[in-house]
Amino acid sequence: MDMKSLTAARCNLLAAALDDFTSRREVVGVFLGGSLAADTADAYSDVDLRVVVTADSHARFVEQRREIPKRWPGFLFNEWLPGTQHCVSHFRPFGKIDIFYYNANVVRPSPWLGLPTKVLFDPQGVIADLIDRSRVLRFTVSEDDVDVSISKGLAAAHEAYRRAKRGELFYAHTLLDELRQHVIQADDWLWNRAPDAALIAKVDVRVSDPVRTALAASYPPAL
Repeated sequence: MDMKSLTAARCNLLAAALDDFTSRREVVGVFLGGSLAADTADAYSDVDLRVVVTADSHARFVEQRREIPKRWPGFLFNEWLPGTQHCVSHFRPFGKIDIFYYNANVVRPSPWLGLPTKVLFDPQGVIADLIDRSRVLRFTVSEDDVDVSISKGLAAAHEAYRRAKRGELFYAHTLLDELRQHVIQADDWLWNRAPDAALIAKVDVRVSDPVRTALAASYPPAL
């Protein structure tokens, strides 16, 4: 696909979303996270949009999270999970916007909010204050976090071996992917990397050389 066209379509999508949200009196603020906020985006990067709304409207926004993006040009489909406060929507030609709705009375400073952000709408300074207070916070890893990850990784390796011996190769490969994720997580912890993306996102460029080599060797050659 043409890179300029993809980037232009994403800009138009973000503009449509921002126009929609800023026209609503219940919206307290709007900001970006992810690669667009960190200025590391490429043509294939999605839009990580965070919308802070008044307490009395939050439930309504969450309930309507699948309907709101349908009003914007190029809508294709939603991917979502019941019980969550966000929705990922896909648009022509290859756009994707992930919108998370925060309750203004509930949202608190968090290490996640201390990661790169770009404020798009903040008439009362609520978002700026929240982000400033979040920047002093740090991610922590407990002994239980490490214990769970090690035990889950070893269990995945054990079960992958059992399933492979039974000839259940498709299932065995899903278990190997689970093991790889725990290896990646351990590498992030050892190198004190902030979890600024999904666990397996950008693994190729961020993990240490030994782990990158081991991960590459763990995949069978293409048939």
